[in-house]
Amino acid sequence: YVEAKATLEACGLEGASSPGPLGDPESPGVYEFRRYQLRLGYDAVPLFLEHYGKGLPSKLEADPQAKLVTLLYSDIGALNEVYEVWRHDDVSAMTRSRVEARKATEWRASIAQIAGLAQTFTTTIMKPVKPSVWN
Repeated sequence: YVEAKATLEACGLEGASSPGPLGDPESPGVYEFRRYQLRLGYDAVPLFLEHYGKGLPSKLEADPQAKLVTLLYSDIGALNEVYEVWRHDDVSAMTRSRVEARKATEWRASIAQIAGLAQTFTTTIMKPVKPSVWN
């Protein structure tokens, strides 16, 4: 997978390739892995990143507690997959983030465009173990 650095940097985010721990060892939180399987075609991932980048600032503003850890897309293997990885303090904070994101007009417009590109969407929640760099 390749990190979508240009999209992240345009929103003032460093991504997972930045130095240092990804989370707070005192409050490990939970990580939400959101996977999009996009339609076939050379333009699917670039269009996804364009729409995502347009709406992301409004989502981040709607819930400043949520942290986008990284945004990745496949370049080999299973093509046209995109992963966004979010860090939340706990499951209730994740739920609150979703509610707040739905109020962000630009984010909703972006998701409407992304929905037309996606064939499937899944989300997985993980809690890191103590010695993990994700703490």
